[in-house]
Amino acid sequence: MLLIICATIFGALILLGLHFHPSSETTSISQRLEGLKTGQQIRTQTSLRDQDEMSKSAFQRVLLPMIDKLSKFFTQLTPVTSLNRAKISIVQAGLQGKVTPIQIATISYILMFLVPFMSLSFTGIPTGLLSQQTFILVVGALLGYRLPFGYIQGKAKARQHEIRKALPFTLDLISISVEAGMALDGAMAIVQEKSKGPMSEELGLTLREIRLGKGRNEALVDMGERVGLEELKSFVTAVTYIARLGGSLVDVIRIQAQAMRIKRRQRAEEKAMKTPVKIMIPLVLFIFPSMFIVILGPAGITMVEQMQNVPGHGGQ
Repeated sequence: MLLIICATIFGALILLGLHFHPSSETTSISQRLEGLKTGQQIRTQTSLRDQDEMSKSAFQRVLLPMIDKLSKFFTQLTPVTSLNRAKISIVQAGLQGKVTPIQIATISYILMFLVPFMSLSFTGIPTGLLSQQTFILVVGALLGYRLPFGYIQGKAKARQHEIRKALPFTLDLISISVEAGMALDGAMAIVQEKSKGPMSEELGLTLREIRLGKGRNEALVDMGERVGLEELKSFVTAVTYIARLGGSLVDVIRIQAQAMRIKRRQRAEEKAMKTPVKIMIPLVLFIFPSMFIVILGPAGITMVEQMQNVPGHGGQ
């Protein structure tokens, strides 16, 4: 009886041990499952990373890494003022995070040598220091150096123009939302969701900064500095001033929107007044000579023929 009891207890202990300590086969299966899960997660992360990488342009995927390797050499050659201007233009163009000032400077130096080298196939090797080929090479080098900076500045001006056109409509939507009882942050969020373009992007970036803990007034001031428009800076100054001293935010926004419309009308009138002066240049250089040729050409030909038919003329 004692042996049976001992055998029973020993068997129970073995069963308990087998229950709490799985066999090697079970362990290997669980390890395989964990390995499959880990592999699937790695493949998913790799796939997402590949998709994000392929969504970039060929310039960002191929050329920028090569330019980064060359930028270490050109960093010391670029003036600090040029880098600061490039940084401001990049921010105003909405390209922050996509390209850096030193990359723009490196592309400028590359084009400064590449454009004259490509023009050699058309001009040939310069025969002298003051020859026409030398002049073309110098102009090509200057053009290649200024091309990237000019492209960034042109993109920044175009973006500012789009923001300037969208500002009155954006302020009207914000004033209507605030008048309906929403806070300024909520009104900006509604406008950002319902609209598209550079102004919507700037509002979205400002709202993200506010959600991350930056003060609203500080985020608005940063938006004004980032865009670089006097109209937007004026709006931000008025809003922050009213927020500190108290007052009707709706009236301030409406006044700012009306002032922006007046400034836009004044700019349109100014451009209309400059149009006759600008038209004079193509008139004098291209249209007037063509009109003289069309009007006086037949008369001149007839006069030459008559003079040739006069007896004793033309050395006879």
